[in-house]
Amino acid sequence: MNTREDADRAAYCPVAERPARAELDRMLGDPRFHGTERHRKLLRYLVDEFFAGRSASVKAYTIAIDVFARPSSFDPATDPIVRVEASRLRAALAQYYEALGDEAALRIELPKGNYVPLFVRADGKPSQAVLAPPTIAPDAAEPPPPSPSAVAVGRRISMANVAIASAGVLAMAAAFYVSMADHFPWKPILSEKPTVVVDVQPQRVKDGEEQRKIGDYLVHALSQFSSVRTLAQEQSAGIDVASVTGWVAPRPAVRLAGSKEYRLSISYSMANDAHELAWQVVDPQSSEALRSGVSKLPLESGDAHQIQQTLLVRLARALAGEDGVITSLEAARQVSAPSLGYGCVLQADMALARTDSENLASALACLERSLAYNANDADVSASLAMILVVTGEADTSPIAGNRALKLADKAVALAPQASQSYVAQMMARFAAGDTEAAFLSGQRASALNPLDEAIPARLGLLQYISGHWSEGVRLARLAEANGEYVHHDAALTLALDAYRGRRYEEALLRVRQLANTSDLAVNLLRLAVAGQLGLTQEAASALDEVRAPTGPADISLLAKPVTRSYAPELAAMIEDGLGKAGVRPAENP
Repeated sequence: MNTREDADRAAYCPVAERPARAELDRMLGDPRFHGTERHRKLLRYLVDEFFAGRSASVKAYTIAIDVFARPSSFDPATDPIVRVEASRLRAALAQYYEALGDEAALRIELPKGNYVPLFVRADGKPSQAVLAPPTIAPDAAEPPPPSPSAVAVGRRISMANVAIASAGVLAMAAAFYVSMADHFPWKPILSEKPTVVVDVQPQRVKDGEEQRKIGDYLVHALSQFSSVRTLAQEQSAGIDVASVTGWVAPRPAVRLAGSKEYRLSISYSMANDAHELAWQVVDPQSSEALRSGVSKLPLESGDAHQIQQTLLVRLARALAGEDGVITSLEAARQVSAPSLGYGCVLQADMALARTDSENLASALACLERSLAYNANDADVSASLAMILVVTGEADTSPIAGNRALKLADKAVALAPQASQSYVAQMMARFAAGDTEAAFLSGQRASALNPLDEAIPARLGLLQYISGHWSEGVRLARLAEANGEYVHHDAALTLALDAYRGRRYEEALLRVRQLANTSDLAVNLLRLAVAGQLGLTQEAASALDEVRAPTGPADISLLAKPVTRSYAPELAAMIEDGLGKAGVRPAENP
């Protein structure tokens, strides 16, 4: 059975998700099914992906990572595990249903050539009208045999008719596919970055021009963030064409396929003593107000133009920053309705913020699937490069490190105006040991988006651990001043600076605020601070956070990858604190 037949049977024999899953559970619980644990896990994964609409993105690579726990460096050309296990699963399914006979009302098959499961009812076959030959009426007179010349002409006419009919069928099939492609169950759910339409409401008619300038500046500020796609609201032409001609111009398409649209309504008022910016994020489909707020600044804070820009920049950060309103709404949507593409980028952002291995692994697999479906997605390439760096694969594996660099460079080539592309390039270059080039990438990212406090925070941390103490602290302070909260990397930089300056109480306070059981760098610093202060209970608590599965003796080995990129002076001070906390330094091989 070829792939086209599989698709035809799926189209002719639709099966609801509930009975299909019921058959899967029944079969996996039947002792007559002799599939191994690997086969069961693989089949359940393929069924889950099918009903999630992601079958088109399931490849040998994604199966190896998601099902068989292979590393991201997996190469299906050298490791045939997926092909072998899929072949064995097909055989196990065939043997099972052959033994079951007519007892099976519904069968699950895995056709050769793809990883899309096929659900076939006992009577699942194309309509008999398609298969049966045309019948001749009993009383119809049999036509006389044609002459040889008529046969030749008839053949030529028949071939022409066949060609015309074939072309017509192909055209109809293509049109049908285009119209129905979005409804096929095996089409993956792809998402794009959200679209924000800015709508400025003037308080008075005469304020229209000033409000338009405010809207334009806000669009400019939002457009510097890689997390959103920003559009300005169309301005009225001043003539009601519909009332004169009855013709209403169609609204221009502002949404990308897979892009959630948000309407941002703002109202800016200028009183004698203060400026006020009121805003509301609305879902245009439901007209639901999702978030709203009001910001004020007194006139004493500066001139009117400066106050206006300050309020608009704050709003742009509050909406499109790392923990911004729209970013958070999209992240919540990804959790409730997972998707490939930009959904995986959001998943990666959440994993990078939490730094726990489970979320990082899940984000890695999601990004790999997205890249397999669309190799030219700049956002996915940048996020995957960062994940490879943060998980440590880029440090421990030259292949993974080189891949992270290539992904980041490709992201820059695809999206040279996106700050996130250069952030990924900065991280990949730093992991490869090319610190000066990394700093240049970070500076380019800051120039592209000076409003994003996460960029100086990340760049400042890399500067500081490399020994550029004053520059690292300056960037951390800049990120601290610009944001409503202190970014993780800025806070870690300031904690390291307090530790290096022997201000251990301040360092302890900062690392406690950063407490995260999966953040190895923070917990090692906390352990070193506790050692310097002689806090036994604090050291024991920190020790539990970083304890390796095989015991505390391995903690020194865990510390090596973290401090390897630290300047010698800083690394020596960390090791000194760890030693005072009872952690023996690892011996060099």
